[in-house]
Amino acid sequence: MSPGLQAAFDHALVRLYSSDLDLHALPQAVFGCVAELIAVEQVTYGEFHAPSGDFRTLFLHNPPQENGQRTASLEAYHRHAASHPFWRHDPALFGERALRESDFFSDAEFMELPIAREVFLPFGAHRQMGIVIALHGYALVVSCHRIVGRPAFSDGERDLLQALRGHVERLYRLALERTAASLTAGERLSYLCPDLTRRQRDVALLLVESKSNEAIAQALGISAETVKTHVRTLYEKLGVEDRLAAAMAVMQRPLFAQLPPLWSLQGSYWGPQGHEVAAIV
Repeated sequence: MSPGLQAAFDHALVRLYSSDLDLHALPQAVFGCVAELIAVEQVTYGEFHAPSGDFRTLFLHNPPQENGQRTASLEAYHRHAASHPFWRHDPALFGERALRESDFFSDAEFMELPIAREVFLPFGAHRQMGIVIALHGYALVVSCHRIVGRPAFSDGERDLLQALRGHVERLYRLALERTAASLTAGERLSYLCPDLTRRQRDVALLLVESKSNEAIAQALGISAETVKTHVRTLYEKLGVEDRLAAAMAVMQRPLFAQLPPLWSLQGSYWGPQGHEVAAIV
């Protein structure tokens, strides 16, 4: 890294680490850092959920949607991502490296790929380079994009994004901790067990407060037998066997294993059907 680039890199890192970012603010901070250090037309920040194959994506510059083009493009991505581990952002392929489309395909090969013709080229996108960070059941992906006619990402640019990867991972985990610490017990429970009914959630929250079944029944105006049924359901969903373990799971278990943050934090994000996906909370 040249002295000038090293200075810019260090300055960007100081700014990132001094910002006390949470999960809401982190994407824009990453966008600004990457765009400052690497010449790109687009940067994307996404979470790819391995169990479902689903994903959510944020864009540095939201590309315009014309005549359903975005819908068709994102649906096509969902169809073709499995054609190569580079497109499905396989953590086993990426490891701790930054990888480029040119590491796997010549220009001629890229232009003939279905995923290129149906997903990237309609938006003029060609050159791509990204990093992947494996998390609890999902992967965080940050990708750089250049339009057709622009040069491939150089080895130096790849090395720069690769050097940034460890910091993005550290900042993400710090942001995750800050966000988790700010959540109420009810919000934590909604992430850990998103399919609980409202009544089951009410019972669970009182259980976390160390209320007895009788006290919960009285507070909610339901029978003690109904409370027992809801408590058993909570145990099953949390995979625990007693009240203490349930309370500890709600307050201490890592969040977002079933639903990554972009599925659940306030706001809206682009999903595989090409439309904005309203957040759960």
